[in-house]
Amino acid sequence: MRTDHPVNLAEGPVRRRGGPTLVRREQAPLGRLLPYRRAHGEPPPPQAGIDTLRTNGWRVDFGSRDSGDLLLGLAMAQALHEATHEQFGRLEYIGSRGDLIARCTLPVAVAHGNGHQLGTTGGNKERGFHAVPESPPTLLDLVRADIVEVHAALPMRYYLGIEQTLGVRLPANSDPCPRFRSTVAAPEPLHVVFVSTTSRPERKDYGIDNFSIIAERLAAHHSGAWRFSLVTPPDREPPQPTAQIEVIHGPPAVDCVDLFATAELVIGNDTGLTHLAALTARPDGSGPHVVGLYGRHGHAKWTTGSPYHHAVATPFSHLMSIADACPVRDGYDDTLWSTASDLRAIPGAVIAEFAGQCAGWWGR
Repeated sequence: MRTDHPVNLAEGPVRRRGGPTLVRREQAPLGRLLPYRRAHGEPPPPQAGIDTLRTNGWRVDFGSRDSGDLLLGLAMAQALHEATHEQFGRLEYIGSRGDLIARCTLPVAVAHGNGHQLGTTGGNKERGFHAVPESPPTLLDLVRADIVEVHAALPMRYYLGIEQTLGVRLPANSDPCPRFRSTVAAPEPLHVVFVSTTSRPERKDYGIDNFSIIAERLAAHHSGAWRFSLVTPPDREPPQPTAQIEVIHGPPAVDCVDLFATAELVIGNDTGLTHLAALTARPDGSGPHVVGLYGRHGHAKWTTGSPYHHAVATPFSHLMSIADACPVRDGYDDTLWSTASDLRAIPGAVIAEFAGQCAGWWGR
């Protein structure tokens, strides 16, 4: 049997800095072309119903999904709020994450309930929207004859979807998610937080042993008073602290906002708390650099789109990004791709070198 046929997978880990993505047309991932040239200031095609929406209000149902889906889905609520804020100045969240949502920059009051819903108050016959992460496609905007901007991050997919549904141009060009406010004024120099929480620890957790390798590499590369913290989930037995890493077992997400604000750098699994780190804002608007680690899901989609939210991904994750595919929605068994989909196969030295560059501790 011959095994020397060319393959489409990248040969090693993919590293990507955060922020907007501009590529030549022949290098664009699979996506749908916007029906208007947004980068040139064109508005979306007009749609009926915006006046009714501004009279009756709206409500987004996020279902009973994990916190990561909720956080990235808030871009949909942000878009609807921007389109109707003159009519509805105050919003209401009903769900199980009220303590966290109360720290969001949206003008929202919170109440406890099942699932997650966020919408206007004071209207009637509100129009319902559903934030379903499997649905919105990658969107491409023709910048020049040979260049497209790739809107692959899930928040911008939601945001542009609302823009087209309403036929109203919205102000954000990227990174539309609301932020989560911290009172921490400045980060602690050389403080790094590792996030090991995940819904699939057997496939999506880089593991404390590997995080320890990253810590060793960072400390060896740059002398200083390093501090390393590891956030673990409440439903698993916490690992023993190492000589370098303190373990913070199962903190509530709302407490992590201030923890992340104390860090210069957060490195974490592809999970809700890592997204929250990228959405954390200190009083001056700054936040930590965040490096997400992607094994199964597309790194280009499952990100906030922030210029401070970076990615190190397996070849399989990169394949999912190029194809705009999803192992859950499309039924792919990522284990078929062996080490190409194994997050722990990414060397800690590779992550440490890239993370240090992102944080500005050494040159690119």
